[in-house]
Amino acid sequence: MSYPSPGPTESPQPVAGSAYTPGGPPKQPNTLGTHPVPGQRRNQGILIGVGIAVVFAIAGLAIFAIVAKSTGAGGFTWGLIFAFIPVIPVIALYLWLDRYEPEPAKYILVALCWGAFIATLAAIFINTQVSEWMHETGSGGNRSAVFVAPPVEEFAKGSIILLLALLRRKEFDGIIDALVYAGMVGVGFAFTENILYYGRIFNQLSEEAGSDAGLRGAFVLFVIRGLISPFAHPLFTSFTAIGIGIAVRHRSTAVRFLAPVVGYLAAVLAHGLWNGGASWAGGGGFITVYLFLMVPIFIGMVVFALVMRSREGQMIASRLYDYVRFGWLVPQDVPLIATLRGRKALRQNARRYGVQAEASAKAFQQNATELAYLRDKIVRQVIGPEALVTEKQLLDELRARRPSVPFPPMPAFAQAGPPQVPLTQPRFEAGPPPGGYPPGGYPQPQPGYPNGQQPGYPNGQQGGYPPGQPGYPAAQPGYPPGPPGPQGPPGGYGPYPPSQ
Repeated sequence: MSYPSPGPTESPQPVAGSAYTPGGPPKQPNTLGTHPVPGQRRNQGILIGVGIAVVFAIAGLAIFAIVAKSTGAGGFTWGLIFAFIPVIPVIALYLWLDRYEPEPAKYILVALCWGAFIATLAAIFINTQVSEWMHETGSGGNRSAVFVAPPVEEFAKGSIILLLALLRRKEFDGIIDALVYAGMVGVGFAFTENILYYGRIFNQLSEEAGSDAGLRGAFVLFVIRGLISPFAHPLFTSFTAIGIGIAVRHRSTAVRFLAPVVGYLAAVLAHGLWNGGASWAGGGGFITVYLFLMVPIFIGMVVFALVMRSREGQMIASRLYDYVRFGWLVPQDVPLIATLRGRKALRQNARRYGVQAEASAKAFQQNATELAYLRDKIVRQVIGPEALVTEKQLLDELRARRPSVPFPPMPAFAQAGPPQVPLTQPRFEAGPPPGGYPPGGYPQPQPGYPNGQQPGYPNGQQGGYPPGQPGYPAAQPGYPPGPPGPQGPPGGYGPYPPSQ
């Protein structure tokens, strides 16, 4: 996940009378420069991008030519239509899962194109050759479908996840990232494969009984593959993804090597059982395999993914509270970053001030989320000491962005966080906390921050909000009631704490 771009250079314009700063709008944000990247490196990135696009285009033309030759023009057209229908909903669900730190669109596109063009081209070539050596039909036989296709296809799909994890090891954060890429490459692979299957049955039945029969046959197959089991390929590849996601979060060489291998073998086994049910068990056997094996596995994978996302939020909160304890961050900001409800509330409140304010809020959340993931890697010792330089840079950017963000009143559930240490408490004079500091050490205080205070937090006040404004809740001094106008829905964020 790439670092967020600098925030807007113009301050948001709130409604007159906002309480965020006495008598005026939020502070003018500091102007943030881009990360220093030499021009030569930028040109190399453009050339690499163009090269990858050319490779994908050639592979796409080649695989579509092969599929069109096998299905005919009519079969290819109907196959393309049916195959495209489940693509958008499935992609949307995976993007919904990846809400804390969305993967860059360019890498999502790479994974999709790899699955649709590169993986399918490699799989169709190898599967066809092996089928001929095994004296089975060119379209594959039962033995080929069960014993050859699963290892070949899962290797072809999983290789891009491993490649992204290696090339983007500083931004590839774990299981959720891996699952998202597994979903993208699986959707792309299923898209091209489905064109082939729908087109073949349409062409075959059209030659035997007319185009109406061909269309009915293609539709029946679409119900089975596109509606009942659209997650089949993403599900199989998810096992490989989980192994890779575990590997990137561990220091152990054995775990980093064995986890992807075990995940790959599990993907091959699940794929082989699925193909075996379709090839050897007949209609009744296939339904049995689907209901009593694949559906439970799918439900289990969904639950696992949701649990991992919940733990992702807990990890973000935990790592950000590391910085809170030592005066680098404001404790009231953590729930607006580490909870989906809080993230939504901050963006909704910022949207009332205009597009620039909303962009500032999003950049602030992205910056803080990136910082939390980096901190987690430092604590786990899976990243080198050069990460401390990036850590300081992210902290500086986060503090520089904050004045341009119009914060809502503190969400009530923020009080459920870890006990807050006053920012005026000395940070290092009392010695390390029980158990010592995490590996890599806590961020050191910067010159000019006496007693752990940050500039603009007068009298040890936490939150950096202006004191003494009328209408604040008595139990929460220093919190503004927010800009005038309609408030959010009941139980959300407003000028008063919602009922518990």
